[in-house]
Amino acid sequence: MPKTTFFNLPSGKKHTLIEALQKEFSHVPLTDASISNIIQYANIPRGSFYQYFHNKEDAFYYLFDQHISITIETFLWILKKHDGNLFEAMVDFFQVIISDEENYRFFKNVLLNMNHRMEDSFTNIFTDEKKKGHFDQITKIVDFKQLKSAAQNEFSQLMKLLSTITVHAMTQKYAKDLPLELALKNYRAQLELVKNGVIERR
Repeated sequence: MPKTTFFNLPSGKKHTLIEALQKEFSHVPLTDASISNIIQYANIPRGSFYQYFHNKEDAFYYLFDQHISITIETFLWILKKHDGNLFEAMVDFFQVIISDEENYRFFKNVLLNMNHRMEDSFTNIFTDEKKKGHFDQITKIVDFKQLKSAAQNEFSQLMKLLSTITVHAMTQKYAKDLPLELALKNYRAQLELVKNGVIERR
């Protein structure tokens, strides 16, 4: 968690510092990231960095959590757009995430250099109780009438499974530099396997 002095920064200075973090953590793994580069990008003294963050890990996980929060909000918006149709929303969500140029480099770098903490955040992205009750919001939007009773009863497990599939598909797209259409085709195929097991057929 950043120090109070970071949150008290004027919005312009805070934005500049966040951009510097984004630049560094989008190009190298956390272990190779350099505070020297960050302070150079942000044009601040080294001492100022330590007034805002405890260390580079603190800075990285702040940025990481910000990206995760924005990603969840994006999913909620897409889910509403699809009137609670979970699988239609997942496909749209996947396409939006891998097409987002602003976040592309950061997520690519994270996914190709994940540790347990990062992997856990991705796996529980929809179900983490600490994320402002997003799971509760999802359950209020999803059209449960489309799902079998077993899927409804184990909905949190279903969402963890979908997040795992999504992260795997993103990693494959980045690792193999797959064209968007091929990555989307592969993702649809994997989702279809899950969908066939949980969708209520009428």
